[in-house]
Amino acid sequence: MSRFYKRNIQELKILLLCGGEGTRLYPLTKKIPKPLVEIKNKTIIDHIITHLCKYNLNEYLICSGYKSVMIEKHFYNIKSIKTEIVNSGKVDILQRIKDCRKMLDNEFMVCYGDTIANVNINKLYQFHKSHSGVATICSYQVNQNFGLIKENNENLVTSFEEKPQYPGSINIGYFIFSNKVFNYIQSANNWLDLIHILIEKKQLFSFQHEGIHITINTLNELALAEKSIDLFLDTL
Repeated sequence: MSRFYKRNIQELKILLLCGGEGTRLYPLTKKIPKPLVEIKNKTIIDHIITHLCKYNLNEYLICSGYKSVMIEKHFYNIKSIKTEIVNSGKVDILQRIKDCRKMLDNEFMVCYGDTIANVNINKLYQFHKSHSGVATICSYQVNQNFGLIKENNENLVTSFEEKPQYPGSINIGYFIFSNKVFNYIQSANNWLDLIHILIEKKQLFSFQHEGIHITINTLNELALAEKSIDLFLDTL
């Protein structure tokens, strides 16, 4: 890996999306924003940042909204990284990115504040630089937990597949964007609309993550995260 390549990846600014209300994680999120929910005595957002810091990524734009004051207090005493709070209030992800535009350089990364994954950022960035699009999305193949039965109109079983893979992959975030994405953002109405526009214009490429992936949306997922976080911590 060249010195030039290393210098580029270290200059990536990270937009951490921390502004949602996390309603599916009630009642915990009535008191604190979801990124500050703890797993093994460490907040979700700190788990994410610890992993990213392995790659010398030290500049973070914290895109807050819901209970922003608590987010600001959390980062106030963290001196090992450079952070700036961008409080956009209750808005779509697309607006949060727009509000950060003046602080962004040629390329930047967007991460969800509720998704922990040991994504190899070097390989992700190298993949992003290898294709012609303005955006890269990190995807993850999910297996069905149950056997899948198909039957006909007479309830005759026509096939059975034990714990099959879903036909596609899920989005786990860890987006990398070229600044040229703002040419498409200006015509998008919201975050999902932007994704569809990038697909239509053949500008979005997928990087397949095959390691650890933990998303915390519900109390059940939080309980599962408590059991699986040690696997993630072992990779740090």
